[in-house]
Amino acid sequence: MLETTRLKLVPLTHAQLVLYKNDPPALAVNLGVKYEVRQNDPRVVKDLEEAIEFWLDKTQVYAHAFEWYTNWEILLKHERVAIGGVGFAGLPDDEGKSMVGYGLDVRYHSKGYATEALQALAAWGFAHDNLKTIIADTPVENIPSHRVLVKNKFEEYSRDQDLIHWRLNR
Repeated sequence: MLETTRLKLVPLTHAQLVLYKNDPPALAVNLGVKYEVRQNDPRVVKDLEEAIEFWLDKTQVYAHAFEWYTNWEILLKHERVAIGGVGFAGLPDDEGKSMVGYGLDVRYHSKGYATEALQALAAWGFAHDNLKTIIADTPVENIPSHRVLVKNKFEEYSRDQDLIHWRLNR
């Protein structure tokens, strides 16, 4: 678990991810938080569904390093509620790179929570010698997500018609 001033980040185990997918109220009980139905941005629902399947598969295969393949549930300490997630897409590759992603319940946007969570996860990642670079991709039109990355000192290194590609070096 990671802790910041306002947040706790909990890396979900495979068993907790099963609850995340199939029984969110039971996951809230497991995490000791109040249950609220998550209000996701409709533009990311398909990506989130794909991510859940990825997490379920990879946390079973890589149980010894599940923290690199899971959703770190973002808990808002003062409200005792889960507000979103952040995580890596796997162990660093041969070049020392790993991709990061994040998302919040729309009711918690524009309050600095994603920035704070990403900062904590990046610090955790860089505490591992094999991580040299964190990369992220954002849709060109997703300005709030760009701000989260810029505030965390990510730099744009390329773009195409749909995506901006970002990196943060150790």
